[in-house]
Amino acid sequence: MAAPDAVQDGLQSESLAVLDRLLVPGSPVALVDFPLHDNAGDSLIYLGERAYLNRLGARVRYQTSVGRYRAADLAELHPDGPILLHGGGNFGDRWALFQHFRERVLADFPDRRIVQLPQSIEMTPETAARVRSAYLAHPDLTVLLRDTRSLQRAAELLVGVPVEFCPDLAFGYRPTRSARPRVDVVQLRRTDSESAGTALLAGGGPWSVETVDWHYSGLEKLAWQLAKAPGSVAKRVPRTLPRFTRGFVDPGYAVAARTLVGAAERTLLRGRVVVTDRLHAAVLATLLGRPVVARDNANGKLAAVFADYLGRFPLARFARTPEEARDHVRELLQPTG
Repeated sequence: MAAPDAVQDGLQSESLAVLDRLLVPGSPVALVDFPLHDNAGDSLIYLGERAYLNRLGARVRYQTSVGRYRAADLAELHPDGPILLHGGGNFGDRWALFQHFRERVLADFPDRRIVQLPQSIEMTPETAARVRSAYLAHPDLTVLLRDTRSLQRAAELLVGVPVEFCPDLAFGYRPTRSARPRVDVVQLRRTDSESAGTALLAGGGPWSVETVDWHYSGLEKLAWQLAKAPGSVAKRVPRTLPRFTRGFVDPGYAVAARTLVGAAERTLLRGRVVVTDRLHAAVLATLLGRPVVARDNANGKLAAVFADYLGRFPLARFARTPEEARDHVRELLQPTG
């Protein structure tokens, strides 16, 4: 089995090859749908996206969140060139706000190349009919999908829409933080609608377990709120936009994302092993060098990504039951050498 760095290097090369075909290296881009919510996983994807764009020399001339988007602002600050739609796991019904936003951007800019960065599909046939109609109407759109299960769904539901496979762009991020573990197992479990609603890990093991979801200290919450503030000012006072965007809004987005990801790193590093049903907790734990046991969430995206490439990492395991997770934890906690 390949070493962790070699696996990440391979995934990065695979993703860069896809992006290099779709973007002219060195050309400016817009990146919309910044994750202005406190899910560290989406911030991890964003930091990975920016790392890839930096490697391609693609300067981000304009970026915004869903709530702060205005077509006129994008046209002013990014008058030509590709528009990139932030990746993740909300392509479809479950988080409908973001899908409706993507369709709005497509309608606003029919003359631009638009690339939807890697997503997983979860949608009903009724939603798919609307999405397919909106996407087929755009003459220069490419949809990147991060797992083969989503490619199969696209072949059924989105006939004719240009799709390509590309690994999740979170793997563009390289953490530098390290810390000694405090407990044997950090069990990071979802508390939102994507939770499968079942136990992640069976009891009975002779180890200490800390159970959390994404968690931020009061200071981290304050730093995140302050980092978001310039974008709020720019939205309320449009005439400040060009100056504010370059001087404060863009750096603020970067600080906001790094704040959440930094907090996530500290949480995951507390455990010798991480058990989780959050895809990007599993990804980040793996990148941090921690053994991870992945359990599936409500829409099956962990199983899909694990089968395609997360399972290539030597200390990553997938468990279908709490008992199987317990067996993997027992194995991963065994001393080596």
